[in-house]
Amino acid sequence: MRTDERIALLDRMRRMKEQEEKEGKVQEQKKKILTLEQALKAVSDGKLELEDGRLLEFETRTYFKEELPFVCFRNFYQASQEEESGLILVNHDKNVSQIMSWSTEKRAAKTLQQWSNLLVNGMAANRMYARILKKKSLEKIEYLCFEVPAGEKRVWNLMFRFKNQWEGFSGNYNCMQEDVELYGILLEAMMVHLNRWACEQKEGHGDGEQSI
Repeated sequence: MRTDERIALLDRMRRMKEQEEKEGKVQEQKKKILTLEQALKAVSDGKLELEDGRLLEFETRTYFKEELPFVCFRNFYQASQEEESGLILVNHDKNVSQIMSWSTEKRAAKTLQQWSNLLVNGMAANRMYARILKKKSLEKIEYLCFEVPAGEKRVWNLMFRFKNQWEGFSGNYNCMQEDVELYGILLEAMMVHLNRWACEQKEGHGDGEQSI
């Protein structure tokens, strides 16, 4: 084998090894990404242990006269504000919040698409651009995932509402876009958990007798 052929072969072997290592890292990263089902299990179990040793815990708390059970992060929030019309929970260090609101006003948007359009147009009127990432309808809850600019970064939002029962309620959970694979997935799991509870309730009864 000539010297140039040997060099070409060694170079080809080196590139193949680098490609294999790159693909291996990608597969390893995929394994580490938290799935919605894993997040739902963690929410049900009340805790999630992260790879760095940190422990995230969850708890169910009831709010409003209807005693709607919301899953929240436990011993996580640094600030909170609770009134008859709503609740705000905020972690300033992690830029994570959960906002639950209750209104007696009739809905301006009847359908999920109308709600999405109202959100985008409302943001545009305030010179903000909202990019819709997901629109989905569950059995009892419908929701939107969207992001908005925040300086050089972007904030990921999850807005949801009940379809029929408890129409006055709406929720808005958010985190930074860069943290969606952890906090975003967990916040979505909390909302799906609430939908499962709603499916267990008898139509026309909002007393929350069954717990999640």
